[in-house]
Amino acid sequence: MLESLLELLPEFFSVLFFASGAAALSTLGVYIERLALETMATGDTVLALWLAVIGLMAFYFGPYLMGLTEALPRGKRLLARLAE
Repeated sequence: MLESLLELLPEFFSVLFFASGAAALSTLGVYIERLALETMATGDTVLALWLAVIGLMAFYFGPYLMGLTEALPRGKRLLARLAE
């Protein structure tokens, strides 16, 4: 029993890594988008648009790439192996 749980440990850490990375990039994306809106309010349009693009990239890499394409399938696989 202990050996089978030890075999799942790397899978658990990979799910934890991708889920926490997705959460961190989502939080960073929200912060950068808020900063872009505040910069737009001051009148610096070019910098605001650049910040908006960077914020959108953080949203793309965080929830979509790290969350949906990596963490979710790995989590489902881990749960299926735990149910065995």
